Amino acid sequence: MTTNGPAPGRPAGPTTASSLRMALRMVSTVLDRETSGRGGFNVSRLADEVGVERSKASRTTQDLCDKGFLERREDATLRAGESFFAVAASLHPGLLRRSRPVLRRIAVAHGAGARLSVRDGVQVRLLRSESAAGATPDWLGRASLVTPCWCTGAGRALLLDHTAEELTALLDDYELIGVGGPNAARSVAELVAAGDRDRQRGVVAAHGEFEHGVTEYAVPVRDAGGHIRAAVSVVGREQDLLPQERAIHAELMAAADALARSVDGS
Repeated sequence: MTTNGPAPGRPAGPTTASSLRMALRMVSTVLDRETSGRGGFNVSRLADEVGVERSKASRTTQDLCDKGFLERREDATLRAGESFFAVAASLHPGLLRRSRPVLRRIAVAHGAGARLSVRDGVQVRLLRSESAAGATPDWLGRASLVTPCWCTGAGRALLLDHTAEELTALLDDYELIGVGGPNAARSVAELVAAGDRDRQRGVVAAHGEFEHGVTEYAVPVRDAGGHIRAAVSVVGREQDLLPQERAIHAELMAAADALARSVDGS
């Protein structure tokens, strides 16, 4: 990752390609660890996990941090950085362009956080977040937030079309127990049951699934073919959102309809 790249008109050499593959593996490993709900890796632990020398891992992670693809927390563990999520967000230009006023209006109306998210495997990536002043904890509005799909409202909205067999295959290598809040699904069977309830309502209602006392209402945003491409959600303190549940449901459905025209980047 520290190379200046190949000469113009020439393909990348084996050293450049190898460094790029290792850097991508490191970012992917950090993301997987972050979405698992467990503590992050420091450089030494990351080197062991990826299977490279610690000195090489140190140089590569420093380069990734300098470029903003990784960030170091105060405890020296690593998380995905703003540059990584800026690249991810750039793949959804229409959604991002039209989502800001929609999310801002919902956030202010309900004194909460309003969010646009997409799914990448078992990970939910936050593309945009708008919050009313003092509505949500700082960590809940972090622009580069990555969360598991099975214990968040947005994640479950993104999984609404999955069959039990598809959910089983998706989560086969993941331990659900110990991740998320007190009401998070602890098995695929529980996740399937929650999805069945949500489909009847038309809106996902996740109470205390990611964090105790936090509620997230979410609906999927579909493309012209009916496929789920994103999720729009409202997140805040359960005690504040429950009295507004019906109005929030209606606004989320309207927001999803408005954003559906943008999922193909138009």
